[in-house]
Amino acid sequence: MTDAVKKSLLFISMLGENELFNPVYFKSLCSSGQEKDWILDWFGPVAHETGFSLSGVDICRGDLLPDVWDVDCVILGGTMHVVTEDRPWLLALYAWLRQYREAGKPLLGICGGHQLVSTQFEDGVLCGRTGGTLAGTYEIELTDHGLWHPLFNGLSTSPRFNFANYLHVIPSDAQKAKVLACIGESNAICIDHGNHWYTTQFHPESRRSVWSCMYEHTQPEHVRKYSDDQDGAGLIRNFMTIAAKGLH
Repeated sequence: MTDAVKKSLLFISMLGENELFNPVYFKSLCSSGQEKDWILDWFGPVAHETGFSLSGVDICRGDLLPDVWDVDCVILGGTMHVVTEDRPWLLALYAWLRQYREAGKPLLGICGGHQLVSTQFEDGVLCGRTGGTLAGTYEIELTDHGLWHPLFNGLSTSPRFNFANYLHVIPSDAQKAKVLACIGESNAICIDHGNHWYTTQFHPESRRSVWSCMYEHTQPEHVRKYSDDQDGAGLIRNFMTIAAKGLH
């Protein structure tokens, strides 16, 4: 398959504006220190294998979202901001995602992306975790629905993922039947929203090196809690496989 006929997969980075995210601290991951670029480095090959051409935008730094009809699939990254903040790029993202949802194309929302879709597009509630920040690599518990879901195909029955959140989603009654996984007090860390829209509170797109860069200057005690013995890359591949099949 040539690039000319590959489907377009867009990674939307919204990690943070300058006061929260300094790319200088992340230059060990890629020369620019920008999330959109290390994601392309890490996942461009698997995107190519599954029939996609991967590109990225950083909406916190002025990149414009492309026309909805020029995008076939989306991975929406996490954010250090709260998704209810009144920021122009967030408002523009909401409007763009509404059009994208109506177009019926697949999406994987991660961390802040999970919170945004679950509480702003549906009726889940965003609130603080009683236990405070969950930082590290941890096993999750799959629901009965999650055990058989293609998003977790080929992974263990207790897969491990990277977490970094102090907020979580309390699912509505309607959402509870669509929950795929939970961990401790957080009982909706992965949701199948229907029509190939999936969201995860955990970070399948990340590696331990991301969290080393993230926390070494602010909360170094968190760094040791992360491991590269985790299943994120497998879930990302599964999502791309699901999306590619759904687009044919």
